[in-house]
Amino acid sequence: MTRLLYYEDSSIREFEGTVLQSRERDRALWVELDQTAFYPGGGGQPPDRGRFHEIRVTDTREEEGRVWHRIEGALAPGVLVHGVLDWDRRFDHMQQHTGQHILSQAFLEVASAETRSFHLGEEEVSIDVAHPGPDPDLLRRVEERANAVVWEDREVRVHEVPREEAGRFPLRKIPTVEGIVRVVEVSDFDWSACGGTHVRRSGQVGIIAILSTEKYKGGTRVAFVCGGRALRRHRDRTRLLRDLSLAFTSGEADLPHAVARLKEERAALEKRMKSLLKAELTREADALVESARQGVLGPVVARHFPDRTPEEIGTLAALVSARGGIALLTAGKDSPRAHFSAPTGTISVGDLLGGLCSKFGGKGGGRPESAQGAIPAQAVEAALEAAEAAALAGAREGMNG
Repeated sequence: MTRLLYYEDSSIREFEGTVLQSRERDRALWVELDQTAFYPGGGGQPPDRGRFHEIRVTDTREEEGRVWHRIEGALAPGVLVHGVLDWDRRFDHMQQHTGQHILSQAFLEVASAETRSFHLGEEEVSIDVAHPGPDPDLLRRVEERANAVVWEDREVRVHEVPREEAGRFPLRKIPTVEGIVRVVEVSDFDWSACGGTHVRRSGQVGIIAILSTEKYKGGTRVAFVCGGRALRRHRDRTRLLRDLSLAFTSGEADLPHAVARLKEERAALEKRMKSLLKAELTREADALVESARQGVLGPVVARHFPDRTPEEIGTLAALVSARGGIALLTAGKDSPRAHFSAPTGTISVGDLLGGLCSKFGGKGGGRPESAQGAIPAQAVEAALEAAEAAALAGAREGMNG
């Protein structure tokens, strides 16, 4: 059995241990030491990383009381190693994990909402709470209660007791493990059965900041950050606000008004642009029909527009067909989109486009009067030539009925 230094003192950053054995697994080398300060992960907290001398430790796992370290190198049994944790990462995890205990108890105390699960990610931390949708005021009160406990700098104690004695603590959740139970106590506030590593005093959590909420499986997923992560978030948001203030030439307090004004101006411009574009496309449709080649069933417009959007040529195709023309239009360079349109009772552009896609490796189809699809870029020119020839000839196989 490995001696678990991280439970004896979670503030240990460096230690010495002797390699007991090594093994290959998952195409990597794993070593076991007689003692370790590397936490192997569990209960939502990721495992530690670091190094043994100059050899990197990239993962840590626990199996039946034995802790295995994945290393980038080789170490033989009997070798004495000097282990150094990636302390910034470990301390960050301790801040987030202890902060989660405090926030979960604050949700229980303020909102009567228990925590169902916990996840410690690289950027954010989340808990799933049994509440259908806390409003901003409730979230503010939960956050304030949690931070009050942090700033009171309460002692964080660890109690190791037999499972049958765990009931003497007011645990948020009864543990299912057998044997010795670790109870982490934030003095006179929270008691949780937990196998993770934690700071010594609540003040080391620094601050708890709720970021967002979303509905999740009948409850609410709450994203938050603590300590150093909260500081970095604050720094990033301050920089963003400063940049936005410079861009809008306004103070931070005036940004909401400036953004609202910009949205109004953009909406007005978009409305005006749509009107102008429709007028321009109408003139273009008239010109295309007038200069189009005449087929058995009317004028045929077959064109590829590499620099235009599918939405634009869709409108143009409809305008062409409204003027009695058969429109066979494509747009785009990398993934060209096709919009075919024809007057009712002439050619079936749905059948025509479907046949072209089968022949040239595209995908699409539609109704007799309107069809859409995608044609491979290398086949667009040949596909349009074939479509134009069929439309000019009347393409009896493309007709309704």
